[in-house]
Amino acid sequence: MDNDYVMSDRDWLHVLSLLPEDMEATCREKLALGRAREIRSAADLLRLCMAYGVCDMSLRQTAAWASTLGVGELSNVAVMKRLRASGDWLGHLIGQWLTERGLTTAVPPKRVRIVDGSIVTTPGQVSEDFRLHVTFDLAEMRMADVEVTSTRGGESLERHGVQEGEVLLADRGYGKRKQLAAVMDNGGHVVVRIHWKTMPLETRGGKPIDTVALLETLEPHEIGDWPVHMSHQGKRFAMRLVAVKKSRAAAERAVEQAKRKARNKGKGAYKPDPRSLKAACYTYVLTDMPAKEAPASQILELYRLRWQIELALKRIKSILRLNLRAKTVDLARTYLLANMLGALIVDELTDGALSFFPWGFRLCRPSRQSLAVV
Repeated sequence: MDNDYVMSDRDWLHVLSLLPEDMEATCREKLALGRAREIRSAADLLRLCMAYGVCDMSLRQTAAWASTLGVGELSNVAVMKRLRASGDWLGHLIGQWLTERGLTTAVPPKRVRIVDGSIVTTPGQVSEDFRLHVTFDLAEMRMADVEVTSTRGGESLERHGVQEGEVLLADRGYGKRKQLAAVMDNGGHVVVRIHWKTMPLETRGGKPIDTVALLETLEPHEIGDWPVHMSHQGKRFAMRLVAVKKSRAAAERAVEQAKRKARNKGKGAYKPDPRSLKAACYTYVLTDMPAKEAPASQILELYRLRWQIELALKRIKSILRLNLRAKTVDLARTYLLANMLGALIVDELTDGALSFFPWGFRLCRPSRQSLAVV
């Protein structure tokens, strides 16, 4: 992304026109703009955040830039204080942006948080230095928690905690029995994409289920919804396997990606498991939510929401060449959220990703309730 695009006077008014109309009110509501001294408006504060985040300026450079452009006369410390207080507001702006541009809000009457993670690097380093852990609160429609750890801080649902009745929505990296059991033992629910090999499923009677064979019974556009069980440390959990067959184009992309990962893993000689290539033709998730509360089509729509957040994170890394400069959690959160908002602006100006379906088409048919594996 061209930094001059967001920051130049010529285009800044256009960028502001894309943002929520109540930006000024929410800025004060989230306490990002207290006493209007030096920084007198939400637009000026946002511009300060973009200079620090999207343009990747240091605190000293940001202060000098603000003085040059007449945004405000601020010391390095004053800039830091303003930025550290802006995280909640930026997260709220991101939530509003996604909602206004098609983020599905038809979710169960529960609090739903999307969990995702990504690797970021610091300037001048070749190795991966930090792991970014993000949650998006669908109830409040805002980017909620942003945590930065070393790469040793693995992706885990246990890291984020769970409230009674809350739903955690995550991708395959979180599809581990220990993590899912911890959430459900604490009164929460899960909607998690899984891998057929690392998540063994059972019938009610305890017999192993051939997940891939089960998926292959689906016809195009048909949604599968099967009752299954998951075991962990002697305890069994009643779950549902919800799946849909991808379109031909989406399946071909997924199969090619699976082959590419296998080649990279085995340095050209390793061949992927044929069952993995078959499974790649389906989108399938595991949940403990009852069907009467969350039909299969709604479960898949929830997974699509998680995919949307992942796309936004990928846009940050690919377009903005994210390099984490901040040394404190609050400052890092503002830096990362400013970049997230910048990436969404790029999507608006190119071709937004909110209409993307990982299985390749809109869901329009009722699901099939199968009792074959009970």
